[in-house]
Amino acid sequence: MQKMELLMPAGSPRKLELALSYGADAVYFGPPLFSLRARQNDFTLEEMQKSIAFIKDRGAKGYMTLNIFARNRKLKSFREAIPMYRDLGVDALIVADPGLAMVIREIWPEAEIHLSVQANCMNYEAVKFWHKSLGVSRVILSRELSIEEITETKQRVPEMELEAFVHGSICIAYSGRCLMSSYMSHRDANQGVCDNSCREKFKVHDHSLYIEDLRDEGSIYSMEEDEHGTYIMNAKDLCMIEHLDKLRKAGVCSLKVEGRTKSESYASIVARAYRGAIDDLFAGKDFNPSWLKEIEKLGHRGFHTGFMIQDPADQGQNYKSSFSHNPDYKFAALVNQPLSSGWVEVEVKNKLELGQTLEIIEPSGQTKCARLVGIRGQKGETRENLHSGMGTWNLNLEGVTGTENQIHVMKNSWIGYGVDPA
Repeated sequence: MQKMELLMPAGSPRKLELALSYGADAVYFGPPLFSLRARQNDFTLEEMQKSIAFIKDRGAKGYMTLNIFARNRKLKSFREAIPMYRDLGVDALIVADPGLAMVIREIWPEAEIHLSVQANCMNYEAVKFWHKSLGVSRVILSRELSIEEITETKQRVPEMELEAFVHGSICIAYSGRCLMSSYMSHRDANQGVCDNSCREKFKVHDHSLYIEDLRDEGSIYSMEEDEHGTYIMNAKDLCMIEHLDKLRKAGVCSLKVEGRTKSESYASIVARAYRGAIDDLFAGKDFNPSWLKEIEKLGHRGFHTGFMIQDPADQGQNYKSSFSHNPDYKFAALVNQPLSSGWVEVEVKNKLELGQTLEIIEPSGQTKCARLVGIRGQKGETRENLHSGMGTWNLNLEGVTGTENQIHVMKNSWIGYGVDPA
């Protein structure tokens, strides 16, 4: 069987570069006006041109996300933009709105269209509809489907490529089609400006919710609450890294990771972990728990398999906090370029001090151990410590294993600390 594609989010040109450097086969990105990431989005037409050139140079694929549900006022500008996107040379367009899909077919008949998860494609008849009516070549399945439902869909429509989310945030809505943000702050999630209202604390004043039920007078939805409230709609993060074999058997061709607004370290470390797990799977190896440990270095809400394996019920929720960072691990710096004699130029992300033992996580898949023995500024000034926001500095790293003093570090490597690198 053809190896499954690892598809990573690219919320910025820098994240795009990192995701591909750390093992992604493809990336998805979108212009602010037509994708569901209108904020924290640097993809101007010029930046997209540069990024697509980088993608092609890497032999990877780039998918443009145009997955808003458009109102009339956006149709004119959408029509005008399609010829420009065609000239960019993207590999596919990810679309949710059937009207926008029709516009694409009218202006760019040969375009490859992938159906966005926002379209909530839940069954094989819907897959047939999109394939026959608009020539969709790939469906990104709803996150509410089980492995069994995915398997049946592939059996019923074998000619269709199926893509599934395997990692990232899960909304309390059908795959993101939520109106809560519109009600709470007049920011429409379906236009790309979600305010994450569901992640806030809520209080239930009578300490119970009654759900009307035809079978009896009412059912009590129990929850635990302290004086600060409770996070009743805060789903744990999806993580399927231990179950990729099931998705392969189900016929999924592309494994998609959520997170265009997440950090550069997220784009790197998640890509490296899933790349390693996929390669191990197709080499006939058992799952290596170290890949999950890599992901756990990042902040997350707790992990769960969503609806893939079983109904998540209350086990799929994090009632205690909206977002939890790993307290023991810090990504301290990103290597811009290696210099001579053990020095590297880095962008500082967290606190660093002389004498620290550090972990070096490289795009190649290697992990090294080093000690920080020197800090020098661009003008030659020296320091004993650094902290986030200080910009670009040079670090002198010394190996702590074997007899080698100088350590060689690749561009785009992450420097971290907080666990025993051994």
